[in-house]
Amino acid sequence: MDGLSFLEMLGRLLAATLLTGLIGFEREATGQAAGLRTHAMVGFGAALFTLVSIAGFDEGDPGRVAAQIVTGIGFLGAGAIWRSEDRVRGLTTAAGLWAAAAIGMGIGSGLVVLGIVGTLIILGVLIGMRKIDQAVARRTAVAPQQLGVTVNHVDRIKQVIKMVERVDSSVQEISFEGNPDGTGVLVIAVEPERTKMISEMVQSMKGVTEVEIISPLYWKRLGQ
Repeated sequence: MDGLSFLEMLGRLLAATLLTGLIGFEREATGQAAGLRTHAMVGFGAALFTLVSIAGFDEGDPGRVAAQIVTGIGFLGAGAIWRSEDRVRGLTTAAGLWAAAAIGMGIGSGLVVLGIVGTLIILGVLIGMRKIDQAVARRTAVAPQQLGVTVNHVDRIKQVIKMVERVDSSVQEISFEGNPDGTGVLVIAVEPERTKMISEMVQSMKGVTEVEIISPLYWKRLGQ
């Protein structure tokens, strides 16, 4: 088996699973679909394929298996990307899966220290640069648009917010003014470029009687 003991191979598999799982944990903590289990499985699979290519065949080029891993992860990463009318999401998660495969391949081939360093760099990019992105976004952000959503019953509030979050994850519930009869007006803040689309979408929901763009003065009155 090319000089590798069972314990050595097991250690590499466990290391690859643990390190790539850390990357997946960060993704899952930020609400991404591909989380801890997905990244851990990618890292484990890449390490296992690499070990099989090294120790499982007496002849052949181990690099051929590695090339196929890269190609296969490309298809998997494509499944994590989805595009709406004005936004492409999942690119960072797809890149994370691709990087997790690289970590798994490196550890599977015996480059454990490189795999650990690579994991730390990836986590630094995901966590540290996200804070930089947020800081830049706050400085360049356009003021959100307030929408007043009139509902026929307070039970509709959660449904409205959940529907809007599918289109605009940055939506904020500012306030709700209820009436004795159970109706009320929900005020939410959405990105300006999505105002028209969200308005039409919410207006079509059951239980919503009116959607209108409201002025900052009305918003302040509701917040009192």
